[in-house]
Amino acid sequence: MEALEAFAALEASLGGGALGLAAVCAGESVFYQADTLFPTASSIKIAIVEEIFRQGLDLMQPITVTESDFVGGSGVLASLTPGIALPLGDLATLTISVSDNTASNLCLRAVGGPEAVNARLATWGCTSTKIHRPIKFQLQEGDPPHTATGTPADFLKLLAQLGPETKKRMALVGDTEMLPRLLGVNTYASDLRVAPPPFTVAHKPGAVTSVRNDVGFIEQGGKRLTVAIFTKGCPDPRWTVENAGCVAVARASQYLAQYFLES
Repeated sequence: MEALEAFAALEASLGGGALGLAAVCAGESVFYQADTLFPTASSIKIAIVEEIFRQGLDLMQPITVTESDFVGGSGVLASLTPGIALPLGDLATLTISVSDNTASNLCLRAVGGPEAVNARLATWGCTSTKIHRPIKFQLQEGDPPHTATGTPADFLKLLAQLGPETKKRMALVGDTEMLPRLLGVNTYASDLRVAPPPFTVAHKPGAVTSVRNDVGFIEQGGKRLTVAIFTKGCPDPRWTVENAGCVAVARASQYLAQYFLES
């Protein structure tokens, strides 16, 4: 009951938006509006990359990136010279580590499009989660409004299916606005030769207007917390760390980490 009250308070902080989450650690689970459908934003990219490994595709296969492939938003490829060729494995790394939208679409094309990923999700019991289209910003009449939609409960199942290669790429994510924000995480501790942080996080955040999400793994002392936290409908227009959705996800993450890993 205390957890549900805490999450309801965080939802109220969204100013009319919705919060949903699912978490599990050592067989104990917590759910809050976990079957509610949310836009996934870039969090769905873990399913695309995982499909590359499930199909056993050649990671060294060169993919030429043309100007027509460029997509705005997050990432770096659209700022590079057209005609660059990168191995599929590097595109997978860019898709997750810097959430590159162009790389994501190329990876989606390589695995056979949304239908292939959706079929895989269905076999994992993620029946409410679907990719509707490639990422694009200039929508045509009839285009689905979101690239993908899904539920926190489904993402808990998805996270349980991820192999080591996808998880390794999630550990490269340097974004600290949400899941890691209040956990004292230092992703560069080993490079800087400083003491390891109390928590480590491997995750995939996502954000579009009125939506802030983060999904992944939080670890401390050999214990692993798997978590998916979604928000939608938040009227806060700011694209800063102080966006109400970012703050709500961060506080929910902190609450879950303290409950599961510090108790």
